[in-house]
Amino acid sequence: MSDKEAVFQEAFIDPIHRNGRATMLVAVVCLFLPGLYLAIFHGLVPEPGVLLGALLAVWAIFVVIGLIEPVVYYPMLGFGGTYMSFLVGNVLNLRVPVAMTAQEVVGTRPGTPEAEVVSTLGIAGSLISCQLVIIVGMLAFLPFIDKLQGSGSSLGVALEQVLPALFGALGGIYILKNPKLAAVPLVLGLGIALVRDNLPYSVVIPPMVIISVFTARKMYKKGWIKGEGMG
Repeated sequence: MSDKEAVFQEAFIDPIHRNGRATMLVAVVCLFLPGLYLAIFHGLVPEPGVLLGALLAVWAIFVVIGLIEPVVYYPMLGFGGTYMSFLVGNVLNLRVPVAMTAQEVVGTRPGTPEAEVVSTLGIAGSLISCQLVIIVGMLAFLPFIDKLQGSGSSLGVALEQVLPALFGALGGIYILKNPKLAAVPLVLGLGIALVRDNLPYSVVIPPMVIISVFTARKMYKKGWIKGEGMG
C-alpha cells in the first residue's frame, strides 16, 4: 500500500466505517422505539402468532433485498455514500443518480479514491438540499395540495414520469459513452419489460447486474473493450 493509499484509508475510510456503523446501530435501535413505547406504556402487544406471521412476510422480501442491494449499489455509492443512502432511503431514485452525476461532472473513475470522495460529498450535499427543498415545497404547496394530488391530477401524472425521465437521461449518457457495454443490459431490460413490466426493482436489478458484469468481463478478455475509458 502506497503512502497516499495509507493516508486515504486512515483519514477517510476508517472514520467513515466507525461513524457509519455507529449511526446504523443507532438507527436500528430507533426502529424499535415506537413498538416498545406502545407495548410498555399502552400495553399494545400483538399475539405471538400474528407477530411471527407479519415478521416472516416482511423478512421474506427484505432479507434478500438487504443482502443484495448494498452489494449492487456500493460500486456507485462508495463506502460513505452507502452508509448515508441506506440510512435515509431513496437509494435508487435519488442517491445513485446523485453519485453517478457527481462522478461524471468531476470526471473521476468509479472505484478510485477520488470517486469515493466525490460520491460521498455529492450524496451528503443531496441530503442537505433535499431537506431544504422538502421544507420549502411543503410550505409552498400546502394550501394547494388537495387540488394537486390524486391519480387523475396533472401533478400526479407528472410525478409518475420523474423517475423514468431521470434514469433515461442518465442512461443515455452512459449508453452513448459505452455502447458495447450497454448493449447487453439494454436488450435484457427491454426483454424483461416486454415479458412482464410490473416486476419490482429488487427482483430485476440484481440478475441484470450479475449478467452485465459477466458479459463485460468476457468482452474485456476478448479485447472488444478496453479497461481505460471502456472504449
